[in-house]
Amino acid sequence: MASKMKPQWHWFVTVVIAMRAVWFVGGLNELHFQSKHFTETTGIHWDRSTIWLVTAGFALSFAVPLSLFLIRKVPTWVPPLAELVISGGMYLFYSKSVGGGFDFYNVPILTLGFISIRWSAVWSGIAGVVFMPVLAGWIWGFSLSSVGDEIFNLAVLFGIGFCFQRLVDSYQKINGMYGIIQEQNQTLELYSKQIEKLTLAEERNRLSRDLHDTVGHTFTTTIMGMDAVYYLIDLSPEEAKKSLRELLQVTRGGLDEVRRHIHQIAPEKDEQSLAAALGQIGSEFALHTGTAVEFDVIGAEYAVSEQVRWAFIRCLQESLTNAKKHGAATRVGVELSFGRSSVKLRIADNGRGTSELVRGFGLQAMHDRMANLNGTLEVESNPDRGTIVVCEVPVVKVGQLEWKREGA
Repeated sequence: MASKMKPQWHWFVTVVIAMRAVWFVGGLNELHFQSKHFTETTGIHWDRSTIWLVTAGFALSFAVPLSLFLIRKVPTWVPPLAELVISGGMYLFYSKSVGGGFDFYNVPILTLGFISIRWSAVWSGIAGVVFMPVLAGWIWGFSLSSVGDEIFNLAVLFGIGFCFQRLVDSYQKINGMYGIIQEQNQTLELYSKQIEKLTLAEERNRLSRDLHDTVGHTFTTTIMGMDAVYYLIDLSPEEAKKSLRELLQVTRGGLDEVRRHIHQIAPEKDEQSLAAALGQIGSEFALHTGTAVEFDVIGAEYAVSEQVRWAFIRCLQESLTNAKKHGAATRVGVELSFGRSSVKLRIADNGRGTSELVRGFGLQAMHDRMANLNGTLEVESNPDRGTIVVCEVPVVKVGQLEWKREGA
């Protein structure tokens, strides 16, 4: 099986390496500093060459399987095979000389489960969990009950290691899918911008053609008619008046045509108040994302300019999007305050937050909108405490909203 099936680096790999290192250091300490105890309990005397041979086997068991597992180009079946050959051989040796090889084999069997990828877990599990204890029992004459207990204990450790490997693999697949989704979102945003540019270009071309056909035609007709009237004034005043009357009608028709084009370009004026518009945005966001949005208005609402209105709408939209997309917020509080000399919008969420706030395109656009209105933008974010966005714009209070509507 190709090495590309191996999971990438994960924090649990570090845990396995650290656990293996502790196991290795502890085994060497027991081997070198308690050799007399081994001789007393087993009756087997280890000379210096035997100790160094066992130490070399310990070192190989510690380093080789994990090293092969971390090398991406090595096939996935090689690391578990190396673990079985090296650590399994040491297990058979320790089963007799130390009076039980489980103390040695517990960490390698856990590691064996972790480094066994997919189908290799079948044969490595059978060999490591069943075959090795049975072989040790047959070689050293252990009872069936002790062999059964050993198989059960090893099976539990192997299963734990394999489950962690599957968890790591699932986590990395989810991350990979998330990366693909991000790339697709970026592609869709790019396509959207391109479509917007094409739409604007087509609209400009259409308007230019329409204006050329209407305004150009009107001006051309008027100029030619006025040239004719210029010569008719002295020769035939009545005919000149008639021509001027016709030119006046043509000019008025051209003016009406220009006005129609201007009305097509200009957006329709929204009659909603600022609070109603912001409240509707929050309600729609809550409906489509499942996020609880609480909206409050403080003070008596009064009329604001269209520029202030759109700046606050864009500020709320961007803040809600960031709260859900980057902070995974489940609750957002929106507070619109009408003061004597300023209007303030405060958006606070319960998302993840961050200690290193990066001003991306969205925040920069919000800042620019506030700066163009002599306003301010403040963003405060803390890990696990959410993010607070405050947009404030100075305004000249014209009157209450009801008064403006009545006088409009």
